[in-house]
Amino acid sequence: MHTEFRYGRLKYLSFVIIDIACLLLANLISFYFYAGIKHLPYSFDRHYNVMMAMVAIDAGVTIVFSTLRRVLRWKKERELYESARHVFYSLVILSVYLFLTKSGSDYSRVIVLTAYAIDYAMIWLGRTAWRFLLLRLHRKSKRPTVLLLTTDGFVRDGIESLREIGCDVKYLYLLKNLQKKEIDGIPVIDDIKEAASVLCWEMIDRIYIFGLDHQMVPAYLVQACKEMNLEFELVDFNYRVIDVKTVQSKDSRFGALSFLEGKRDIPFPIRRAYWITETEADLHRGFHAHKLNCQLLFCPHGCIDIIVDDGDNKRTVTLDKPGKGLILMPGLWREMVWRESGSVLCVLASEYYDEQEYIRDYNEFLAYCQKYRATVNHGTDANTLLTERLQHCY
Repeated sequence: MHTEFRYGRLKYLSFVIIDIACLLLANLISFYFYAGIKHLPYSFDRHYNVMMAMVAIDAGVTIVFSTLRRVLRWKKERELYESARHVFYSLVILSVYLFLTKSGSDYSRVIVLTAYAIDYAMIWLGRTAWRFLLLRLHRKSKRPTVLLLTTDGFVRDGIESLREIGCDVKYLYLLKNLQKKEIDGIPVIDDIKEAASVLCWEMIDRIYIFGLDHQMVPAYLVQACKEMNLEFELVDFNYRVIDVKTVQSKDSRFGALSFLEGKRDIPFPIRRAYWITETEADLHRGFHAHKLNCQLLFCPHGCIDIIVDDGDNKRTVTLDKPGKGLILMPGLWREMVWRESGSVLCVLASEYYDEQEYIRDYNEFLAYCQKYRATVNHGTDANTLLTERLQHCY
C-alpha cells in the first residue's frame, strides 16, 4: 500500500472514501427498505454497531488485500472482479467477527446480505465513474507523460530519443541501477512493483522501451500493464556501436583487459556464445537475418566489416579493435567480410539456436521488413514487432 499512497495519496484516499460512502449508503437503503416491508424487533441504533464494524472491515480489506492496487487504470471487466473480491472478503471477515463475538442476534442477516449486494453494484459504478472523471481531467491538464524502461548503458540515448519526438520522460526504470536516484533530473525507480504503482497513480500515459530484448522486460511489469490496458511502445535502434570497456595495463607486457557487463552493456540475456576463427582474408559470411535474436558482435583480434541492411539502407561498421562492439536488434540482414586473415569474430546471442528463427532468403527478408519494420518508427502507436517479441509474456 505504501507505494500507492506515495504516488497517489489524494487519489487513493478518494477511492477509499467512495468505497466507504457506498457501503454506508447501501446499509441505509437496505435497512429502511427491509424495515418498510417487515416489522423489525430493533431500531437502527442497534444496526449502527454492525454497520461500523462493516466499515472498519472494509478499510482493513482495502489495505490487507490491496483491492485498490491499480484501480485507477483497471478495465471495466477487471473492476467487476476486484469489486466482487472486495465485497466477498468483507462478508467473510464480518461473518467470522460476528460469530466470534456471539453477536449474531444483534443484526439481520437479510439486511447485511442485501447491503453487501447493493454495495457491490455501487462501488463498481462509483469507482468506474470517478476513474473516468480523473482520467479525463488528467488528459486535459497535462501533456502525455512517459516511463522509460531501458538499461544503465542506454538511458541517456533513450531520453534523447524520446525528447526528440516531444515526450515528457517523467520516470526511469533501469534493469541495472547502480544506486542512482535520478538522471538528467528524472527520478529513477529501483523497484518493479513501485514502477507499476507509478504507472497507475501518476497516470503515466505511455511506457517506452529503448534497446531491450523482449526477454529483458520484467514479467511482473508485463502483467501489470496487461491489467491496466497499457501497451508498451518501442523507441528502438536497428543497431548500435558500443565501447567495450578496456583497461590498459601500465606495463605493456600484461596487455589490455576488455570486458562486458550484463544488463548494462548487453541489453539481452545471453543464451548462446560462439566465435569464428582460422579464417582467410576476404571471407564473406552471414547473409541472413533474425526474427527474435538480438546479438552483440565484437572482434578481439583482426579486422572485420559488418554490413548491416534494414531493408532500406545499408551501413558498414568496421570492428577493428577489442574495445569496439556492435549490437544488432532483430530484423536486420547482415553480412560479415574478413579484412585480415586470422581475424576472430565473437558473438553473444539472446536465443538458443533455432533454424525457424532465421531468415536466409533476401526477398523473404524484404517482405518481413515491409510487414514489421515499417511499424517501428518514433511515436508509432501500432507496434507489431514489439507485440511479437512480447507475446510469450502475455
